[in-house]
Amino acid sequence: MRLFKWIRTLSHSTPYETGLSEEYMNYAEFAYPSNHTYKITHRKLSPKRKLNQRYNKIRTLFPTPLTSLADIGCSKGFFVFSASHYPSCTRSMGIDITDYDICFCRQVQSYLDHQNVQFENLKLHEFANRINEFGGPFQTVLLLNIYQYLYFGSDRFADHYLDHHLIFKNLRDICNQRIIFSNRVNWSDCQNDHWINLAGQKRLDYSEANIMEAASDYFNVSKQGYIGRYPLWTLDAKI
Repeated sequence: MRLFKWIRTLSHSTPYETGLSEEYMNYAEFAYPSNHTYKITHRKLSPKRKLNQRYNKIRTLFPTPLTSLADIGCSKGFFVFSASHYPSCTRSMGIDITDYDICFCRQVQSYLDHQNVQFENLKLHEFANRINEFGGPFQTVLLLNIYQYLYFGSDRFADHYLDHHLIFKNLRDICNQRIIFSNRVNWSDCQNDHWINLAGQKRLDYSEANIMEAASDYFNVSKQGYIGRYPLWTLDAKI
């Protein structure tokens, strides 16, 4: 179900025993995207099947100990909240460009009373430019199913980059150890057709080889299998 089905007037939502509105409870569990859905019960988040499968693969790639984490395009914030449960993780932050998602995540944060968690409406380059305001670069950064939108743009983010090197330069400013990367890496697999067409010949630059080449200027790239049909990589920062 798409986002607009869940955007209703907050004052008309019925509070649940959790202290969260019915709207937010439903948004967490049922709203698009389905690979970010989870249940909220007794001050705990329980990932649904698709999210649980992703999380079980991703968390095995966390550095040990996990000391800080940022999620680029955090959606409903599950990975941010989960990282905050690690005793060694002192900072856990999510950025997104959707006001609704940021408001939702902040309400869940308040309900969970997680003090070491932060959510901000920021674009990638804004986050990179302001990284010192948030305690400096993060040890671990998640980039999951968002790269195509950073490159081509989308209905929510018209200020696309169309430049792999610029994207990875910003990511290196944000990350000082490891990026966990799982994305569509060929333009023919991407979903945002309107924006791909607007890119013209630049769409041809969107390929696994070109993405890996740009990433390799700043990171050592290792293939870690797949999540679904799409590759899972770790990108370890070059000193």
